Amino acid sequence: MASGKYRVMATTTDPQATNIRREFEGAVGLGDLRREARLVTISERIRAAPDQSFPDIMGTGAELTALYRFINSPSVTAATIMQPHVKQTTLRCAEAGRVVVIHDTSEVEFAGTVRRKGLGKLRSNSSQGFLLHTSLAVAGDGSRRPLGVLAAKTWVRESLGSSRDEVGRKRGGSSYADDEVKESNRWWELIDETENRLGGVAAIHVFDREGDAYVLLRTALDNEARFVTRMARDRVVLDRDGERIGRVSEDLIAVKTVVTLEVPLSARAPKSAPRSTDAPREARVAKLAIGAKKMRLAPPNYIDGDPESLEVNIVYVHEIDTPADVEPIAWVLITSEPIDTPDQVLAVVETYRVRWLIEEFFRALKQGCALEKRQLESYGSITAVLAIFLPIAWQLLLLRSLARTEPDKPAELVLTATQIDVLRAAVPNVPNSPTVGQALWGVAYLGGHFIKRQPGWIVLGRGLEKLLDLETGWRLGRAREKSDRS
Repeated sequence: MASGKYRVMATTTDPQATNIRREFEGAVGLGDLRREARLVTISERIRAAPDQSFPDIMGTGAELTALYRFINSPSVTAATIMQPHVKQTTLRCAEAGRVVVIHDTSEVEFAGTVRRKGLGKLRSNSSQGFLLHTSLAVAGDGSRRPLGVLAAKTWVRESLGSSRDEVGRKRGGSSYADDEVKESNRWWELIDETENRLGGVAAIHVFDREGDAYVLLRTALDNEARFVTRMARDRVVLDRDGERIGRVSEDLIAVKTVVTLEVPLSARAPKSAPRSTDAPREARVAKLAIGAKKMRLAPPNYIDGDPESLEVNIVYVHEIDTPADVEPIAWVLITSEPIDTPDQVLAVVETYRVRWLIEEFFRALKQGCALEKRQLESYGSITAVLAIFLPIAWQLLLLRSLARTEPDKPAELVLTATQIDVLRAAVPNVPNSPTVGQALWGVAYLGGHFIKRQPGWIVLGRGLEKLLDLETGWRLGRAREKSDRS
């Protein structure tokens, strides 16, 4: 949403996941110091109850009017609101030393028959919404700790488009390549934007099958941008003289397994989305055989001029000993990363496995923050609110991710000392020095979650709302006690 370069400086930042002020303080370009203060106030109110309606969040008619006046002001843009969070994210990336940046796109759809100003069409003429492409930074040390949003881009579609040309023939790759403005341009735009903001911090960019495009991969290689993506189409393989020798699938038959890996897979319910490619599945532990090979991939025929081939590394991941009637996992990964040793091959697979975090991020945004339920009238006001929700969704993701990946770390990593005191007083069996995992279950308990299954985004948001409300009362009570003693 914002553009330009950021100078990354080493600093010590507060790691607590519930500190929201720093993600919004110092927004430049709002045109008024009062608006800067208003942004911080609004963000704190929304953070305390991210899934609630704006009238319930703001409490009074005057505060609600102030919120609507803020998000509808011409001086308030999504890019301006996001500036402080992007800056804080770059600082966290600098401290991490190396990062994985996950890129993905999600549809943001609003129900109802009333048309909202500036929104476009999604899957049908009656649907309305916009598309959101996000670049999420994650620590590259194996902890998978979400560090924040480095870049985001939104756009609308004026029409649904067509897969056929004016005479009814199905459009091929050359037809799409001739389009001057393509949605696919967003992939490199945001990779380039995040590289500029990282200021030399080592980064690997991860994207799914939609990112398997010749122009994107060629541009990344030319600019020495590191990447891991999943192959979407069976590409032609060339020998050193540029002669065709077959396809990737044929070449992979002889690839030897260099490492095996057992991976727990969660259950996946059937999806109703028309374009969903993920089949439902039951939870299981998958045994993966992994091999790798260097390959030279041919450019598509429709690329003009004398395009170079893609000299990349291919990592082949396939499930073995699969249960009967279960579709085995099969990934073909394209990467710029080295594959000379089993550890390097395994590192590529582990890097790609980080990609699921951005799917969780979108769930936090849509469910935990109820983005698609907001009753706002225009694209401008909706994207302004989106810019407030992006850092909040990151914090929700951070809290749940740390509880999953680092559950035994001290709860001070995600909660303030006062919040821990409140949690111990309000929730049964919370120890004096709780861990991150125990803190998460305590927050989930406040949100009405009493079972062992991982709490959902709505419950987690509700629990944090109650915790922050209790913290406010706790602080007021302590202040009153201090006043009475003096």
